[in-house]
Amino acid sequence: DKFGYFSKVIHFSSFNERHTGFNISRSVKEKLKSLGIYHQVVAITCDGGENLVSACNQLDGSIKRIWYCTHRLHLVVINSLGFWNKENKLDNNPTNHLTTEIIATTTSYSDVISNNQQELMDTSWSNENETGEMLIDETIGDAGGHYTGIINNFNTNERSEAESATIVNDESSDDEQNLDLIDDNWSGNIDTNVPTTNEVELIMDLLKKCRVIATLSKKSSIVSNFIRTNQLLFKLNRTLNKDCKSRWNSTFILLDALIDLKPVMMKLFNEKRTLNLRRVQLDKLTMIELNNEDWDFLSSLHSVLKPFYWGTVMMSGKNYPSIGLAYHAVHKIKHFCTNGNSSNNHIKELKKLFLTKLYTYFFDDIE
Repeated sequence: DKFGYFSKVIHFSSFNERHTGFNISRSVKEKLKSLGIYHQVVAITCDGGENLVSACNQLDGSIKRIWYCTHRLHLVVINSLGFWNKENKLDNNPTNHLTTEIIATTTSYSDVISNNQQELMDTSWSNENETGEMLIDETIGDAGGHYTGIINNFNTNERSEAESATIVNDESSDDEQNLDLIDDNWSGNIDTNVPTTNEVELIMDLLKKCRVIATLSKKSSIVSNFIRTNQLLFKLNRTLNKDCKSRWNSTFILLDALIDLKPVMMKLFNEKRTLNLRRVQLDKLTMIELNNEDWDFLSSLHSVLKPFYWGTVMMSGKNYPSIGLAYHAVHKIKHFCTNGNSSNNHIKELKKLFLTKLYTYFFDDIE
């Protein structure tokens, strides 16, 4: 007769079959029946992946599926702003041939960027007699041009004091870098063809630069050494890690780190010609340089994303999530997006994009 909350893990196991809706449903049903609780289950909480939706629909009709609010919020952000939009490919129309040649000659951003491959700049030293092991042939192609990224893996025993300095705990840094390996249902349902409004196009161009900068901070011995040295000089304890599709807030963390490291980045771009780089390397570094407009837009994007970040933190499992907290977070975010008092036009337009998807995933969805 008494109602009380009691949380307990009664079973934990791996699932080694194909993650189809049928297989998941069958496995869940068998396990719940073996525990003698199948007809006592009232709800299952999961993300919105098609396979899990299908699996829940194949269970007893009285079992309700509750869609993670954090997954919905993830889709709101990703599918509002086109974080992972595909590049528009040039068609085969002869009128585009000249454009293709120009892109191949001048090197567009997309020439050095690929979402499915590592974006690597030719980071070898300018001496002809290079030392260390050379890793080559990471070909990156797009829009009529291609580049080969070359990285030198120099002897780690001959590092300078600045390189040896610990900026971030190595273990946590490795964990953050492993975000690239995450591939779960949260990587699905992502719209890679979000309509390219002015703001979405600005985001796409900005993120191309930011992702290459993050890659260079790890893969280029010259650039990474410069960044680490100046982090010590400016006393900035931040690490640049590439974002990943399955966690929208990894993009926010990348932008947040860049803002904190702005003095270092500005120094890198201002002093790039003092580095031991060849002309082609300097040209590529110039391509990803963040100008004043980029920094201004990055700041605007960061300020609009911040409430979504803290909403995600509030609803995370680390902070004892509840329906009440989720409801509060979603409505605070909605209130933020409907507030049009800002004089910044970019912020106004970004809020409009968010508001449309908020209604799609939270207020218009019958689930």
